[in-house]
Amino acid sequence: MERRQKFSVKKILILVIILALPGFCYYLLQDKGKNSYKPLPKYGKKELAGTFHTKRGKEIPDTVFHTVDSFRMNSLPDGANYLFSLDSGVCVVGFFSLENRSLADKMNGVIKMLASRFIKNGMVSFVSIDIDSERDRPENLLRYRSGLDYRGEHWVWLYGWNSEAITSLAQNQFLVDVLPNGEDGFIESPNLVLLDSHQRIRGFYDVTSTKEVDRLFDEIKLLLTEEIRNISVNKDE
Repeated sequence: MERRQKFSVKKILILVIILALPGFCYYLLQDKGKNSYKPLPKYGKKELAGTFHTKRGKEIPDTVFHTVDSFRMNSLPDGANYLFSLDSGVCVVGFFSLENRSLADKMNGVIKMLASRFIKNGMVSFVSIDIDSERDRPENLLRYRSGLDYRGEHWVWLYGWNSEAITSLAQNQFLVDVLPNGEDGFIESPNLVLLDSHQRIRGFYDVTSTKEVDRLFDEIKLLLTEEIRNISVNKDE
């Protein structure tokens, strides 16, 4: 009886901490109504929009940042057409090929670890994009994915584009290197890409570096706090 009571109190404390954490983070990141933290950068080409917004009585030029265009690809397990389009939360994207198995294992192993940590958070999603449709047959991709034994709902696997289209998507949209390498398949970047809900690129992280993977974990949480804050601000307006 005593053990059950202690366990119950412990569970309640954990629940209180989980529920209080977003608000506590928001409090820490505020200082008398001003941001007291440095937000993550926005990568890619940017240009002035020709419009302005007012902040604390000052007119500030609006900036248009690079965004990843929405697109459609086949998805596992059944080849269904999938629309990549974000409207809330944050997303981590990686490009891989089974031909470069060591990097594929490293990249998707990191994604599995992160997806497991955020498995109950619907605001975090993960996408693995196969780059070698000529060699990586759907049944092989499905077998490979099954071997990772991940049972969450927020990790999508995409495939099916030819080398020219997938190279353009990686280089021009996600700003990572994917290069055809003749009979050897592709040379692909080891970087995961972090996107916000506006499909802006907010970070690149090398999966071969433990330090970079740790940084990605921390910056997912930071970007989530930014997203929650923006939702709160929009509700107040």
